[in-house]
Amino acid sequence: MTSLLRGSATIIRKPSKLLRGGTVLIHGDQDRILPQKADVLIEGDRISKIEASISAPDGCHIIDCSDKIISPGFVDTHHHVWQSPLKGLFGDTALFPYLAIVHAAGLVLTSDDMFWANLAGNLEAVDAGTTTTMDHAHMNWSKDHSPSAIAGTLSSGIRSIFGYTPVATLAATMPKVEFSPDPLPDWVMQAFEQLATSHPLNDPESRVKLGLGFDFYHLSKEVVVGVFERAKSLGTKIITSHFIQNFVRDSESLPVLLKSYGLLQKGMVLSHAGGATADDVKLMHNANCFVSATPNTELAMAVGPPVCFRADLPGIDPICSLGVDCHSATSGSMVNEMRVALQTARGIESRTHIRNGEWPREVSHKTVDAFNMGTIQGARALCMEDDIGSIKVGKKADLVVFETLSPAMSCVAQQDPVMAIVLHSNIRDIDTVLVDGEIKKQNGKLCPVKAFEWHSEKGFVDMGLVIEWREVADRILAIHQRVVSKMSNSLLLEIEDHVRERFGHKQSSTKL
Repeated sequence: MTSLLRGSATIIRKPSKLLRGGTVLIHGDQDRILPQKADVLIEGDRISKIEASISAPDGCHIIDCSDKIISPGFVDTHHHVWQSPLKGLFGDTALFPYLAIVHAAGLVLTSDDMFWANLAGNLEAVDAGTTTTMDHAHMNWSKDHSPSAIAGTLSSGIRSIFGYTPVATLAATMPKVEFSPDPLPDWVMQAFEQLATSHPLNDPESRVKLGLGFDFYHLSKEVVVGVFERAKSLGTKIITSHFIQNFVRDSESLPVLLKSYGLLQKGMVLSHAGGATADDVKLMHNANCFVSATPNTELAMAVGPPVCFRADLPGIDPICSLGVDCHSATSGSMVNEMRVALQTARGIESRTHIRNGEWPREVSHKTVDAFNMGTIQGARALCMEDDIGSIKVGKKADLVVFETLSPAMSCVAQQDPVMAIVLHSNIRDIDTVLVDGEIKKQNGKLCPVKAFEWHSEKGFVDMGLVIEWREVADRILAIHQRVVSKMSNSLLLEIEDHVRERFGHKQSSTKL
């Protein structure tokens, strides 16, 4: 990472904080939400009291939450955070052209770029109320790319599981497109081990932890199991994979394969689950393995339909969480994913009602169900339900404070605060975001962040420098312009054809 950072703002940390007089969304039995007027006292990084009236300790930072909702921070279980420089390229793009651009990006984006890319992506998430991300980091094009990206994540202040991911790399584009013959060179797991044992990732209290992203199931059972075992021996608790049935022609169901390898278990997060069968869901449910649904991209890129609330997949709801997937293609807001998941499911159900001539009194899927997928169920997917996902004494102070008197929120927030968030709120309504008890957004604006840098011997080091959002915006825009200038249509078409061939698909003659 370059050290040319500007800004002189300081970050003030208070020993305690009191959120006074808000409507606090408390999870009760069976994940019901019980809104209550209360104060929330934060000491250090955890919630120490939730009571009707709390006396502020000496030196306490008081945040007035009257006419505000205090919500758990959102938990995003599938996100390619590095894709900030690619925003604007995917909104009208199908899956294989998307994959071509992602592969081509590896020819342009440097390891230094990854610092700014992950910083920008995570700050966009924080701005939208996300306090935890499962980052499926499939940009590990060299041994230096992931450390730089992690430095950006640490700098953002978000809670994150960085899913270090082996990726296919382009070895040549002339005279023809060729991928590197070895999908898993020695340096990949060597670098993983170095990161896993580095400070602060090796600290149990670190806000950023190392996970594994893995999609190379074409490799032998011995290799796959070996990678999983090595990762787990280094303390990795979360492993994530894409699961889109029939994406690879005539491939075995991923849950079935993982079960046969003895790898299907809690801590495994399978993203999308497009084409999943009831048998697949039963296997995942029995193993306490979670799905991360990303409704926006699943609908847009034909890897759905979204599995949330599907009646033909009994047992899917208790193991379903939500993710943004590609903020390069859609909003970075988890509320947006809740909304699309809910309304898509309602639309599918309505189609059945219309076909049967039925006019039911109530909808089957409620706003609280979508809200829980983006909070407590996301925490369970990441094995972090004891610390995050709900507001409770002893849990981490990962909180989002919403305005209730804005044009969007007034009336509905007073009637049903969960409904207000899921169906009416926007990013403008998020006043304050706290992660680990630290204020990351205040008065509707992102706070400046501290810069971290990777050193192979020291680990990740606080540089003593502060970065304002405008600096991030300037850097990421410059990277974006460089990426766009390097991508020719002819190269992208060649890469796309090669990728299609690798997955056993021909060019579609039908326009979607």
